[in-house]
Amino acid sequence: MKLLKDPFLHFFIIGALLFATYLWINPESMADDTEIVVDAGRIEQLRSRFERTWKRAPSDEELKGLIDNFIVEEILYRQALAMGLDDNDSVIRRRLRQKLEFLTMEAMHIEEPSADELQQYLEQNPELFQTSARFSFEQIYINTDQPIQNWKAQVATIQERLQKGEQVTGSRSLIPQTFELATDFEIDRVFGHGFAASLAKQPLDQWSDPLVSGLGTHFVRINTYQPATTPPLMSVEKEVLREWRNTRNQKMKAELLEQLKAKYNIVIESASQSLVEGKS
Repeated sequence: MKLLKDPFLHFFIIGALLFATYLWINPESMADDTEIVVDAGRIEQLRSRFERTWKRAPSDEELKGLIDNFIVEEILYRQALAMGLDDNDSVIRRRLRQKLEFLTMEAMHIEEPSADELQQYLEQNPELFQTSARFSFEQIYINTDQPIQNWKAQVATIQERLQKGEQVTGSRSLIPQTFELATDFEIDRVFGHGFAASLAKQPLDQWSDPLVSGLGTHFVRINTYQPATTPPLMSVEKEVLREWRNTRNQKMKAELLEQLKAKYNIVIESASQSLVEGKS
């Protein structure tokens, strides 16, 4: 009796009935697709996939299991197609799109760029390859989480004392007082986005005017500033080649898509009008 109450059994029976009903209504859907051939090429593919995963060849029993699993997968795949289970399935649509894009890019032949082309790409896209700007500096922190009149008074007092060359201590904080050759990324991670850009505008070896960060207010004295630089091609050639290929692939993919779109009448319907694109 427990078996009859098993929900999995109910699911299996309902699925079998639905499939049998579908075949009774559409017997032609399976008429020309009843032969499954597992040829030598397919067996070698299964064997190679096993070896890549497990770093060894499969045993005879394991290979038989791989073949049996492929047959079951092929049967269920064909029956799912026959029942139209792939229709309007977003996951299947997305997977087919990815596969087509992959096969298309594999089939395209892209000639390797010359050294001059790589140099030109580097010059046109320096931000992709630049070294980070670096700063060594001291900072005095003023906590802004206090009445505004107290904060303004503290800022004015500290600024006056700094101008006189006196030693000054700001608000207590866990922020380091000194930074040594910190990159702009590291600085922005501590103080908030844009703080490193503010430092780049300050003169060397003198205390700045008050600078605002995401943490509060700061006086900063920069001791060393190494601006971002674009390295020579010979030191970043692999990176430039990789980005050049990515850019070329994206361009070719876009051109191919435009060619394919031209074969279709694309209708985008709205409540008030239909927009028609594609071939005229």
